[in-house]
Amino acid sequence: MEDCDDGNPGSTTVLVETGIYGELDLIYRDDEVCGSYREGVPMTVTISRTGPRTSDSAPIGTRKAAQLKASIDGCEILLNPGRARLFKRSYRVGIQYGGRTLSLRAKNLEDSVLLDGSSDRGDNEFGVLTRVFGGGVDVLWALPFTMVNKTIEPPTPSREDALVGIVVAAAFGTGGLSLTTIVMGALESILP
Repeated sequence: MEDCDDGNPGSTTVLVETGIYGELDLIYRDDEVCGSYREGVPMTVTISRTGPRTSDSAPIGTRKAAQLKASIDGCEILLNPGRARLFKRSYRVGIQYGGRTLSLRAKNLEDSVLLDGSSDRGDNEFGVLTRVFGGGVDVLWALPFTMVNKTIEPPTPSREDALVGIVVAAAFGTGGLSLTTIVMGALESILP
């Protein structure tokens, strides 16, 4: 079993309240982000950078899949992060582990949506994750909603899905620029 806390004085620990599975600790090191629950069955997710830092915007320091190693309690997690350029779509992160497929997709400048699966079907949103100042992650799990006179019950993430999603959000950040934001910023800088 992996353990996040190695006593490294160069690490920073941040407490996150999951809202459904209690509290977890996120531990940041220069080349690694690690998360584990404080209560219940021990469970650890670790994302490590194996190459040089190539991105200043991603807390883990890269968005290159070949330079990442991720695991949940020693079992491999495959990550497929987008390049994070121009379109919100390019900020997504594909996640696969233990027969599960999740994706983290930019919703707006600050927030990302954690989805059950690789595409948004409208009824598979676990919730919204927001990386906040200091490295924490705010979690807002999806609530039932009505569409065309039908109540849609969003899925509830498993304990593993929640931990994996939060650690991925901590490692890559949340949100993303939209083309509209880029164009409006350019116009504002040109026009008096």
